[in-house]
Amino acid sequence: MHTFLATILALLILNAPLRAQDSTRLKRIEYVAGASLAFSLIDYVGLNLVRTQHGPGFLYRCVEATEQTAISYFLYKTCGLSSVIAFNLIWWTWGDDLAYYGWTNLLNPASPNSFNSYVWENRTNSGLLLPNINWAGWTPIGLLRPQGSWIARNALIAQAVIGFSVSIGILW
Repeated sequence: MHTFLATILALLILNAPLRAQDSTRLKRIEYVAGASLAFSLIDYVGLNLVRTQHGPGFLYRCVEATEQTAISYFLYKTCGLSSVIAFNLIWWTWGDDLAYYGWTNLLNPASPNSFNSYVWENRTNSGLLLPNINWAGWTPIGLLRPQGSWIARNALIAQAVIGFSVSIGILW
């Protein structure tokens, strides 16, 4: 049964168009970059609205996964499968998290704020200020290490740059 499902899934993927017929290279790059920026902004606002000392919770992660799926579907219908792969590669290699910290620096909300009692991340209170990070276990570097182990910030930034570069290559 598993082999049958895997075969059906492989046939669907292989028969899917890699690019929408009317999408240009520039359009695909614009849509993927815009989708990543939108995803990271929604993540920044949403996470800071629901954050507690115990983390964002399961419901927030479900909403985030639904958002990522909806963006992927939109990209697939608009620009084709290569755009979906590029968008999710940027997410997987920590590029959207790096953009999250870009929103942290750009928006720089006052601390504390009136939305909740937890302090929003800003220029003086940011996870990117730490030399090591332990919440990137889903990334390629994180999967090569024991779950919850510390990963050097510079390694994650380099991984994000490589992921973005490969994504542009996919869209080219």
